Amino acid sequence: MSKLMILTVLSVAASAWGYSAGAPEAVCGNMTPNHPASAQKTRFPYKVSVSSDTIKAGEETKINISGKQFKGFLAEVRDGDQAVGSFQIPADDKYLKAINCNGIKGSGATHKNKVEKSDISLTWKAPSTAGKYTVYATVALDGLTFWVAKPSGTINVV
Repeated sequence: MSKLMILTVLSVAASAWGYSAGAPEAVCGNMTPNHPASAQKTRFPYKVSVSSDTIKAGEETKINISGKQFKGFLAEVRDGDQAVGSFQIPADDKYLKAINCNGIKGSGATHKNKVEKSDISLTWKAPSTAGKYTVYATVALDGLTFWVAKPSGTINVV
């Protein structure tokens, strides 16, 4: 096998499995990971909860994702199909990071590594505009088993 062919195979494999450091901003729109499998159609086995479902503009609330262990996730709070607000995650957090969806700083939250997690807590800061926003979560049990853009409650910003 030639060196070029080996490099090509390794390159394709890396792109298919290369998101252990979190979801890329390019998937914010449809929240679908670029994994080499289709999304699960079975019941979503994770619980996504919001600590306060009514908050004032600019205030914060906690969003929790829990259930059996998982390796990856992408969370967004949306107004229609646009991510809004921002996740408040310190840069030195070992497991989580914020990403910029639709050009909005920190409007998505994802994993930083493939360490298994079973309960994560995210702090979300509401936008300055009042409205009823929906929490969406994509959760990956592993590279082949994942659920995409599951609506998981609402936050009413007043």
